[in-house]
Amino acid sequence: MTNQEIYNTLVEIQGQLEDSYYSLPDYNANSDGKSSLDGARCDVSHLMDEVEVTISMATKDSIMRELL
Repeated sequence: MTNQEIYNTLVEIQGQLEDSYYSLPDYNANSDGKSSLDGARCDVSHLMDEVEVTISMATKDSIMRELL
């Protein structure tokens, strides 16, 4: 699996987590579930940032090799 494929999968997961978070009714009984979903959203967002940096660095390296 390439970094781009991983990033695309993370985007899909992020969308699913967003849908889940916002589809839960705002009741006190759901606060733990919303908290867990919010933590997962944060973790996925962090992973997306890391993969995006990796893709960007690989692209820059590829361009530099072509110039040399």
